Amino acid sequence: MDQPPGPPPSQLQALQLAYDRLQQQQYFQAAFLGSASHELRAPINQIISLHQLILEDLCENPAEEREFLAQANQAIQTVLKNLDLLISLSKLEVGGVTPNLQGVPLASLLHQVQQLTQMKSVNRHCRLTVTQAELTIVVWSDRQWLLQLLVMLVDTAIDLGSDVITLEVTPAAEVVILTLNCDRPLKPQSDPASIPETEAPPRTGYDLSPEFRGQLAARIIPHLGGQLDHRQLDDKGTEWTLQLPKETPTARDVP
Repeated sequence: MDQPPGPPPSQLQALQLAYDRLQQQQYFQAAFLGSASHELRAPINQIISLHQLILEDLCENPAEEREFLAQANQAIQTVLKNLDLLISLSKLEVGGVTPNLQGVPLASLLHQVQQLTQMKSVNRHCRLTVTQAELTIVVWSDRQWLLQLLVMLVDTAIDLGSDVITLEVTPAAEVVILTLNCDRPLKPQSDPASIPETEAPPRTGYDLSPEFRGQLAARIIPHLGGQLDHRQLDDKGTEWTLQLPKETPTARDVP
């Protein structure tokens, strides 16, 4: 009895390619979840340590006890803020939240980015220069998510210890290119699962690490219709290149 014919070779190749892509996506998702848990565990461990000092009556005086409580409160507030960000990102990725794509005037957006990051850059003795965009430049994106992403990238550059940061705008035919440069390298993030807890690098502060914030930005931007690339500048700096579509009649027709 004749056996039914199998799928043609071209279909088998397509299935194999789809399977390989799925496997790769699962690997990156697992690595991202591992990084996220590592980022959240650091401040939680600090909170536990501070409360342990108080419970074991190791504070020298009531003033020091209040200081430890204030530090623990600051840490838990940051954990909640980071959890909110991760939950919002997960909703964005599974379609639970739909980006509000609209025309976004770039000049006012960049002015707000500079306002939100200027004080931090001054406190860190960092010279931040944001090029003012022409009033006629309008990109097609979600304003709130785009604002959060740009502030996140500038904060990342500041937290790397940069002395000089520049954010420049270059209009092209159908896109607008934003280029963020800083004079400190962004090192690739190690796989947290491969680092024993005793060998994990010490964390200063309770916020997300610059490396993880770079991962978050890369996951957010595709949902805004843009593209984000970053490269090292001969171990002397980092450059992020963000491409955003211009507002056009075609873009307005996209649901």
